[in-house]
Amino acid sequence: MAGGSKATQWPVPAVDLGWRNLVVSARVACAAVAALATAYWLELPEPQWAILTVYLLTQSSAGAALAKGSFRFLGTVIAALCALGIVKLVSQDPILLVTSAMAWIFVCYYGATRVTNFASYGFMLAGYTGLLVIFEGAAAPYGAWDVAVNRATEISIGVAFASLANTLIMPVYAGAQLRGVLARAFSDLSRYAADALRPGTPEEGFLRLRSGILAKVVKFDALRSYTTFEAREMRADDAALREAVRECLTVIAVARSLYLRLADFRAANPGMAEGPLAKGLAETITALEAVSRADGSSSGLPARRADLGRARLRLAALRRDVDAMTGDAPLALRADVSLILRRAIRMLRALSALAMVEDAAFPARAAARRRPSIAVRRRRFPTLAREREALLQGTRAALAVLLFCLFWHATEWEQGMAGLTGLALMGYQCVNSDDPGKLGWPYFRAVIAACLCAYVVMAHVYPWLEGFAMLAVFLILVLVPLGLLIGTPRYSKTAGTFTIYFVAAAATTNVYDPNPLDFANFCFGLVFGMFVCLIVARLIPVTSQASRRQAYRRAIGRLLPEAAEGRTPERRLAREIVDLLAAVLPRLKLGHGRDETFLRGMLASASSALELGRLHRAATDPAMPEAGRVALEQGLRHLATMFSHLPTLGAQRETALADGRQALDAMWTELERLAPPAGSPAAHAVLDAASSLRFLTDRLRLDQGFLQLAVAD
Repeated sequence: MAGGSKATQWPVPAVDLGWRNLVVSARVACAAVAALATAYWLELPEPQWAILTVYLLTQSSAGAALAKGSFRFLGTVIAALCALGIVKLVSQDPILLVTSAMAWIFVCYYGATRVTNFASYGFMLAGYTGLLVIFEGAAAPYGAWDVAVNRATEISIGVAFASLANTLIMPVYAGAQLRGVLARAFSDLSRYAADALRPGTPEEGFLRLRSGILAKVVKFDALRSYTTFEAREMRADDAALREAVRECLTVIAVARSLYLRLADFRAANPGMAEGPLAKGLAETITALEAVSRADGSSSGLPARRADLGRARLRLAALRRDVDAMTGDAPLALRADVSLILRRAIRMLRALSALAMVEDAAFPARAAARRRPSIAVRRRRFPTLAREREALLQGTRAALAVLLFCLFWHATEWEQGMAGLTGLALMGYQCVNSDDPGKLGWPYFRAVIAACLCAYVVMAHVYPWLEGFAMLAVFLILVLVPLGLLIGTPRYSKTAGTFTIYFVAAAATTNVYDPNPLDFANFCFGLVFGMFVCLIVARLIPVTSQASRRQAYRRAIGRLLPEAAEGRTPERRLAREIVDLLAAVLPRLKLGHGRDETFLRGMLASASSALELGRLHRAATDPAMPEAGRVALEQGLRHLATMFSHLPTLGAQRETALADGRQALDAMWTELERLAPPAGSPAAHAVLDAASSLRFLTDRLRLDQGFLQLAVAD
């Protein structure tokens, strides 16, 4: 250019052109064309559903493809049968027909909200298929059976070819992916634990690492559900694998509280930088860093557990030395050191338990042992009764169907069926999403682009093709590059949506009879239906806030009081709070406002349940001096009352929290008055109670996440 200036170069992410991505892309394209050929051979009226299904079932592993295909098949068959019954009973009455369609979509979307992963997908597909069969069957009641059978057959062909392609050609198994994700999560957790103990760890980097770990936890739980379809040895250890989610969240909760306490402790005690505690923590940091870099294979797991065990023993020995300190050291200092060491030991113990869970994920080692390496009592996550959210999701979907049917009836629109199809398809983006627009609008744009490209192909390419062989070659030449984009993470969602709708629109019937105007009208109807669905979703927002509020009220208002009163073992209560968090974890936007507050507050609540239980046991310890026992019992009763009333106090919550801080101060003042002999059982009981009080004081004075959750509505 003149003057020696250079044109601005915008960085464009490269497409993955690796041989593996190329093979996977070609595999899916060939499976899609083979499914289309089979649908042509059987002379099915809408063969595009076969090729569409192949791309809908394109997943990262054979287990995921089998899982999604199974639920898609079940949803299709059940929906077709139920829709046939509706057509037979009410097809002659438009009001009853629309009412039945609304009831069907309500039930399906209600169920999709109550379950997770591909079970939710099966419910949504049943809702979509049911709508198509109901309205197409009502238009031609005597052909309703053919509509249902053809639809099920076309879907079955796509499921069969997608499953064969995923399991026979370069299969990638969810079990192998699960082991990889778990190994990486374990390494990241070890590094996260080291950062929590290390002086001067920046909060921004600490939170960024935590967000990455939580994303791996969500992915791990999804992969665990897929292994049911591919690996018998993984099913045998499913109860142990479920523990990985709990142990990961436990490590994160403990590390977070340690990070806050150590920051305050170091600021208040700058002279402790060279003391025994600093030395012990430095040795633990070194051990954790070594564990995070260690071999994540099956053979490296025993060494990891051994390193963690040795680090835990060193901290336990240091804690015994702290317990034996003379009375000259202030109780506050000894309580802080004891709390830090005890929480660090708890963190290492949770990491060791996670390593044992990781051991269960290696089938070679699982086959070599006669019983599971970790004894796990079978139980499931206490799922939140997301009744309100599920009811709202179902009501919103039914209302969208009603509004569209009214518009269809008023305008007598010829493309009403296409619009209903678009509305049902866009409904996928509105279930189990707090912000459907974030997913829906990019989806909407990709569909428009796919329809435009399909129109160009229909009008200007297909007239030059003769016979299925030329059509197959053309589709493969188009689908392989699109598959490369799907295999590139940067473009995968947009390219996947574009490809699905392109093949749905560009695949033709056995008899090629192009009509560009009809095709354009169909595409317009499809896009219009999607637009209506997005508008309804915008006007009637449905989020998981109700589920989070329920989790908060249960954790703060019920489980913490139980811990303070000693009615339930504190470990069981802490695990239940962690499970409540795990139930909504996939819906959280980490690092964003209320979601971040909820996450931090629930993690702090789980740790608080443990410390309240320990404080109650210290109060009932026979070695506790009488004055201390009375003060602790009174304070615990006050805390139990405060926590139980917090969810219902409204504007008085801040006052209640201030009263809770006063109760903690009163217990602390009484413990400081006691002077039990150093090393005696009484001194040990007092120190245990003091360290728990220090933790709870941190939560009610320093922990903004816990405080904001406590005053949340």
